[in-house]
Amino acid sequence: MDTNISGLFINNQKAQDSIYESGLMVYNCLRLSSKYKLDYIEINSNQRQIPLGYNFYFFNYHPNTMAWIDTSRLRKIPGIIITMVLEVLPDDPFVMCPENHFHGYCVLDPTIKVKSKKVFVFPRPLETVDSVIEFKENEIPVIGSFGFATKGKGFHHVVDAVNKEFTKALVRINIPYGDFVPDSETYAKFLAKVCKERAKDGIEVIVTHEYMSKAKLIEWCSQNTLNCFLYDRDIQGLAATTDQAIVSERPLAVSKNTTFRHVLRYLSPYPEMSLQESIKKSASLVQRMKDDWSPEIFASKFEQMLDILLICHPLKINHEKTYELPLSKKNIIEFFKKRYRKYRRFLSMNEIKRILKKYKKRNEEYI
Repeated sequence: MDTNISGLFINNQKAQDSIYESGLMVYNCLRLSSKYKLDYIEINSNQRQIPLGYNFYFFNYHPNTMAWIDTSRLRKIPGIIITMVLEVLPDDPFVMCPENHFHGYCVLDPTIKVKSKKVFVFPRPLETVDSVIEFKENEIPVIGSFGFATKGKGFHHVVDAVNKEFTKALVRINIPYGDFVPDSETYAKFLAKVCKERAKDGIEVIVTHEYMSKAKLIEWCSQNTLNCFLYDRDIQGLAATTDQAIVSERPLAVSKNTTFRHVLRYLSPYPEMSLQESIKKSASLVQRMKDDWSPEIFASKFEQMLDILLICHPLKINHEKTYELPLSKKNIIEFFKKRYRKYRRFLSMNEIKRILKKYKKRNEEYI
């Protein structure tokens, strides 16, 4: 690959949001390569000018954050147009992303199997840390869980599982408020109340609502005897919460849920493996995941992807200095109605109506 190759990573505007954070994680992995130069920019509907002159453009596209872009016109940009695909169904990367608008799709699901030359399978984009903070042994076990206040996270299941297996334990749950999560603060406080009320005598539950940096979150996970995620949701996408838990190298327990299908390749789910068994047996399996999904492997996969795309899509010459990303003239409500058959398995009608209301408000000047 020509070392003069350059690219632009295009993320949504900074927010307390897993989509934005996942974009940063991918960008930091890609920066590890010495085979191309990679710049970074953040955009929103009011700041949509991007510089030209790059060989490839990598979008962190997601309809929650970039629905205002008319993706059907992105191929007018002189260069290779790539998108990250964060949320997928088993073997279906296009449930939240248009199928023919990008030259390449970087799918963050190592389990996916799709017969498409445009789709490239990637491991999780784990962070690089200099060293994991040494675990501090506690007199009683500390079971940790975290995530935004969305349905199906199963925080109460964690408390129930601890009640069942321990006479004394500390359950730490962190539920930050999310910028793109409806009624985030109200629901987070409701979940905290439910979890505290379910704890039996001897089980202490501490719920916090701090939005942590990834480094601090990894440190937080590293001080838990066990990191535990017992989701019961049925929606698209892999759980991102396990990423920082894996980097922390502490024992891990997850439920038998499709959102953990990448993790379940390595360890048995709860309750097949109890919490106490997970504490004793899962650390080595977590280390295997961390090795298999290292940032260096992610960067190497992208180099292979770029080699293929450079052959398939000859570079264009353009003398313009900037490009204004096109605003979508598509009616966002119709966009979701047409895809209702794909979504109805995963969302209630009330949730769909709330999403449509949110998109209508955010995009009313464009639709």
